[in-house]
Amino acid sequence: HTTGHHVIGHARKLVDAIDYQLDALLELVVAHVLKGIERQADVGFLTLYEHYGYFEVGKFLKQPRVPVWIVCSESHYSVAFSVDGSILKPQGQSTIDLVYYDELAKQEHDIILTLELGKFSEADRRATEKAGKAIVPLEAVIRTMWSSAVVNWNGRTKIL
Repeated sequence: HTTGHHVIGHARKLVDAIDYQLDALLELVVAHVLKGIERQADVGFLTLYEHYGYFEVGKFLKQPRVPVWIVCSESHYSVAFSVDGSILKPQGQSTIDLVYYDELAKQEHDIILTLELGKFSEADRRATEKAGKAIVPLEAVIRTMWSSAVVNWNGRTKIL
């Protein structure tokens, strides 16, 4: 997978390059009320903190110019992206593929997540909570953008 290693190399560089800036941003969030950004970002941002209701990521970060999202899940950052730019306007699409890279997971292979849109409902969410099942943090983050998505890990082990 020469392409896969190339993609992972770029993902590593992206995560490293923004880690410092995002840490500073989170410190700012604690100290101040944020009002969002004024225009569409080049790269997006999704966070587990939105799932927990701590704050809401606005549309300019959820819908970036290119389909790349920095993911803040629990205590570190990772990246999710698509090679298909049309996912930014998923009209009529029933599935979306995202490449996910998490440096802490020491990935040797690409993790391709297939999002099956329209398959996850509020009833599913309540049933999961009622059964006492633990949420998969990355899936919760993904649903802050695609609320009705079932996440298929395509045979890869779920990262908890």
